[in-house]
Amino acid sequence: MFNQGSFPPQGFPPQGFPQFAQPPPQLLTRPECDAAVEKLRKAMKGMGTKESSLIEVFGKYTPLQMNQIINGYESHYGNTLLEDIKSETSGNFGKLCCALSMPLVEYDVKCLHDAIAGVGTDEKCLIEILVGRTNSDIKALKEAYQKIYDKELKDDIKGDTSGTNYRLYKALLKGERDESNAPRNAEADADALYKAGEGRMGTDESAFIDILCNYPSAHLRQVFDIYEKKYEHSIEKAISKEFSGDVKKTLTYLVLSIKNKAEYIADLFEKSMKGVGTNDNKLIRLAVRHRSEYVITPIKEAYLNKYGRTLAKRIKGDTSGDYCKLLLACIHENK
Repeated sequence: MFNQGSFPPQGFPPQGFPQFAQPPPQLLTRPECDAAVEKLRKAMKGMGTKESSLIEVFGKYTPLQMNQIINGYESHYGNTLLEDIKSETSGNFGKLCCALSMPLVEYDVKCLHDAIAGVGTDEKCLIEILVGRTNSDIKALKEAYQKIYDKELKDDIKGDTSGTNYRLYKALLKGERDESNAPRNAEADADALYKAGEGRMGTDESAFIDILCNYPSAHLRQVFDIYEKKYEHSIEKAISKEFSGDVKKTLTYLVLSIKNKAEYIADLFEKSMKGVGTNDNKLIRLAVRHRSEYVITPIKEAYLNKYGRTLAKRIKGDTSGDYCKLLLACIHENK
């Protein structure tokens, strides 16, 4: 298991959401942790599994508190929580329980590895996990990937992508976004984006990648506003004209996450359930990664504002049974 002590005290990935108001971390006391561990054990002991008890525990605690419970379970019983959950659950409910039985960084890293393992690449998964992360997030992901798989994340991604797409992922994986409040010239940078794309023959792809991956998010929001006023359409439209395929998607999602992170994630939730059938793997990833109450609350508000119904109602319409109950618990709608 990856050493949790190497992460910042606020846990992972809550520091990756600077647009959300982050509360101080709340750790469990030893008796609280032991009680949660015992409840999980009793839910799986003997004949059958008490799913309601699993939902109560997995839906109650923050990611940082779950790290304590995960470590406590292994120290008490020898097996990892993930091993026991795997043997006691199945289907989408089982997948969700397994995801919640892992520290968030390990789960993210597993998803990244699964996205690039085997034939083909799940570009949407790569984009979803790598876009919108802070420098400390990226550093933690790279360290965890190296620790668990004994490989460099960028090397595995390089083996599955190429050209401009790889250069874009490489820039994201550097984790070198300027996170300071140093003043910059927003109008000059808006002009630089125009000159790199619509204002010339061909596209200076490197300029787009450098600006969108490395400049401060608050500054880029000013740049996007100026671009739209000066050139009479959004930066997303400019990207759509200048790029294609997965590069266009990644750059567009990057812009959307910078503009309004809550609305961007709300859109991802909608995409996971839109059309015929539900992309349960995506829905599970989103529910697990954004389950901290201070993170999911503005996402739910953004979802309601954009789609005119609650995220909980949407989930209820697309899922059922214990799987639905646990998803609702993850987004704090289980009452």
